[in-house]
Amino acid sequence: MKRKYKAAIVGGGFSGLVACDRLSLALGGENVALFEKNDRLGKKILATGNGRGNITNAKLSSENYHSVSGADVNGIIRKYDNLSLVRYFASLGIATEEEDGRIYPSGFQASAVQDALRDRSAYLNADVFCSSEVKNIVKSGNGFILSGNFGEVFAEKVILCCGGKAGGHYGTDGTAFSLVSSLGHSVTALYPSLVQLKTEREKIKGLKGVKAKVKASAFVGGEKVAETEGDVLFTEYGISGNAAFFLSSYFAGEKGGEVNLEFLPEKNEKDISLFLTEKLSKLPYITRENLLTGIVNKQIGKAILSSVKDFRKTEDFAAAIARGIKNFNLKVVGSLGFDYAQVTRGGVPFSEVDKDVLESKKAKGLYIVGEMLDVDGDCGGYNLQWAFSSAAAAADDVIKLYENK
Repeated sequence: MKRKYKAAIVGGGFSGLVACDRLSLALGGENVALFEKNDRLGKKILATGNGRGNITNAKLSSENYHSVSGADVNGIIRKYDNLSLVRYFASLGIATEEEDGRIYPSGFQASAVQDALRDRSAYLNADVFCSSEVKNIVKSGNGFILSGNFGEVFAEKVILCCGGKAGGHYGTDGTAFSLVSSLGHSVTALYPSLVQLKTEREKIKGLKGVKAKVKASAFVGGEKVAETEGDVLFTEYGISGNAAFFLSSYFAGEKGGEVNLEFLPEKNEKDISLFLTEKLSKLPYITRENLLTGIVNKQIGKAILSSVKDFRKTEDFAAAIARGIKNFNLKVVGSLGFDYAQVTRGGVPFSEVDKDVLESKKAKGLYIVGEMLDVDGDCGGYNLQWAFSSAAAAADDVIKLYENK
């Protein structure tokens, strides 16, 4: 193993591989070291987009990002935007396709993203060390000494791409935050995000395994904080599905709240009420239990009807059921936690890095990117976009410093 490098990258996930590509191309692979604690690179990439590789979103805005302590990501995601990411993968021979705003590699396989990035690092001859965990980083002269089970190396610049605390089985268990803490950085409180939600169970008895298209809203402190349309999957503990994952971001760090599920999102409450009134009038033999059969999933229909009392007037009964269809409320009592979460809410405060290039204000020459920062995105490709944008910003700054020498 070479003992001195111009740049070392800690973490061989999506952001680490992007940084490795840019640095190796500009500085020469022999001057770049990449350390990955897992036995292979890009392990977590395979889980993105449920294995389909959702790399970004056609609608990209700073409003799609969240932070515990406040983060100004606008400059970076405008400079390294979704079009930049698509062009980057095109340069690696990966075409893309859009589906409901989400952008995937053609073929819809996350493994294509992993393969492209791994092949690139091998082609550029970067020094890649798998099963190599960096345990300590110490500032030394004009650079840093990195040590671990591989021994010690010196690097003039270091980019930390270690991920957060979500998905510990991928190696991102939060222990890497000790690296920045030892260099003077603070770390905010950490919360699981993009994760299945635990809800009250009484209202969803009998719905386990039922999937439905809904308009879903998140309420925190009685105020609506987010709304989305998508799938919800009922489970024994609460709800999953892309709508639940999207809303979970808005409950991260909060003490509960409420989810409103609106079934038949393409129809309004008045039209549903009129249809049910007519059905009740024309088909007097229809039982209460079967009233919503053919309108919503039968089990969902039973759950809605269980909370609706009988009315003397048919139109009042129909109106109450229509309200139940459009307002199926569930109290949120928690989530499945970090082991099941896709991303981490919280991290190194944005105020402790240069907002344009993400260089540490505590240790010059150190860069912190991706999920290690107190930045997390909505469900839909926004987190891989941030991984790309932040890694590109840091790597390009390192390149510029060497070009100006």
